[in-house]
Amino acid sequence: MSNRQRAEAVDHRRRRGRSESERRQRRRQVVAIVVVAGLVLSSGGAIIASIILSATGRDATPPTTVADAADVPPAVLDLPPPGAAATTLVCPPEDGADVRTTSFPGAPPVCIAATGDGGIDTSVDYVAVVSTSVGDLTYLLSTAVAPEAVNSFVFLARYGYFNGSPFDTALEQSWAQAGSVFAGEVPGGDNAVPGWTVPRETPDGGMVATPGMLGMAAGASGQVDPGRLVVALGPGAGSLPEATPFFGVLLDGSDALAALFGAGTPSGRPRAAVVINAVSVTEAPRT
Repeated sequence: MSNRQRAEAVDHRRRRGRSESERRQRRRQVVAIVVVAGLVLSSGGAIIASIILSATGRDATPPTTVADAADVPPAVLDLPPPGAAATTLVCPPEDGADVRTTSFPGAPPVCIAATGDGGIDTSVDYVAVVSTSVGDLTYLLSTAVAPEAVNSFVFLARYGYFNGSPFDTALEQSWAQAGSVFAGEVPGGDNAVPGWTVPRETPDGGMVATPGMLGMAAGASGQVDPGRLVVALGPGAGSLPEATPFFGVLLDGSDALAALFGAGTPSGRPRAAVVINAVSVTEAPRT
């Protein structure tokens, strides 16, 4: 695949995300502290104070590492090749599958803690460590907030779906996105999602994300791409589609978040490469 074709694939994703956000200039009025409090209560874990303060509006300034520099050229991003294509739907081992897989015949089964009738147990939360080229981002994932999104994320993470994916979009003081773009992909082609979409799990009016929160990209129709991750970087994240589910609160990783924030540009073309090396997920300790 030529560099031009790779750029077209990434630019296609970026233009789609920006056009959707431009149609949503009003900020949603859902109180973010309710979401954060729900995450805390469902796990019994402690959320870093700066995240809670930013949710209440007392400290909404995102971290930064570099000054805005219009003369800094966009980073050169190497897209990972697509992985294997699964023919059956089998939950991967908790410590990760041996073969990286990026295409599936349909939605995954319940691959996290289940209830007696086979549904997702929303009393159990998870800790995800997203290891990047600039450090680790550690998240508390709440099944109470978005159970289908969490199950899909864990399924894909343990299959290595996100490994090698750069944040190909980093919009200044807004959000960054990674995933669902591979070398050799035709823009808008069959590889746009890993084989299914996640149903909307957000309240009417959407969710307001505090800096660092983890979510999945949603389209104008409300369908969510489980292979396309979103990290909120600042107040501009309020212009994301209302169906965007944010299911992870940052527990640790301020240095990595600052580097990701510093890569943001007004155009969305990152000035520095930030690559997801691997993602691990474990069940959160119960208290």
